[in-house]
Amino acid sequence: MNSIGTWLNTTCSRLRRCRKNRGRMANLQIVTTPTRDWLAERAHTCSERMLVGSPYVNDAIIELTDMVSNDVTRTLVTRTDLRDFAVGASSLDTLCTLVKDGVAVHSLSDLHAKIYVFDDSSALVTSANATRSGMRHNLECGLGTQDARVVKALACSLMSGLGPGEPPQEMNLKELEGLYAPLEAIKVSMPKMPRTAARTPDEFAEVPTFSIEDREKLLRGFTGWKRLTLEGVLSMPDDDFELDDLYRACEPTAVEQYPDNHNVQPKLRQQLQLLRNLGIVEFVTPGNYKRTLNL
Repeated sequence: MNSIGTWLNTTCSRLRRCRKNRGRMANLQIVTTPTRDWLAERAHTCSERMLVGSPYVNDAIIELTDMVSNDVTRTLVTRTDLRDFAVGASSLDTLCTLVKDGVAVHSLSDLHAKIYVFDDSSALVTSANATRSGMRHNLECGLGTQDARVVKALACSLMSGLGPGEPPQEMNLKELEGLYAPLEAIKVSMPKMPRTAARTPDEFAEVPTFSIEDREKLLRGFTGWKRLTLEGVLSMPDDDFELDDLYRACEPTAVEQYPDNHNVQPKLRQQLQLLRNLGIVEFVTPGNYKRTLNL
């Protein structure tokens, strides 16, 4: 009897889990091209908040955020890498327009995820960027959910930075408009590929290089600690540099300009993170960084 009772309890427990999992699966939906249709349907019924995470954006995100009522909180987490703007992968004009329209724009370096959250009721994790091609034309695929717990967890994860690093940094209109001068100072070059009889697919991939065409114009977009840190980065003799080298380059000027600040090194690390958000430097390993713009 005990063995039969144990078997019945185990079977009933498994059945309950199956029913529970079926309920969860019922809250999942495969979303394919055009992704815009799924997003528009949720935007029109959104009543509290819209949260979008997309590395690349253009005027398609403006169209989406305009679909919700004015009292809905709208937030975008995106990349503000100057190299993305320089090659047209993303639009600085769009970010400025969004901020003018009341959308909070947050910068997160190395963002690759595409997440769309509407209230606490629905969310989409997808391959589709918030661009016209991503929302309408590219062959995209994602999973939509109406599980409130999953929706809240996705929103929390996105606003926490999707990992152990720094959370997204909000940028105001002045900061975004200040990027136009540095952007104009960057020159994009496409390498000439050698002609060979046999080439692998990777050899056909053209990777652009970025160089500083006008140093003063680049610096013009920055003030205060950020400019001081950037000047230190540009003074490094090699593209790869150590954090201690940056300290040695910047600390004398920092002590002179900001004598009341007794936390110079933490302040420099903070500014270095902001320069990472702009794609000017890249994190390599703890204490080691790489300048991405050729001098």
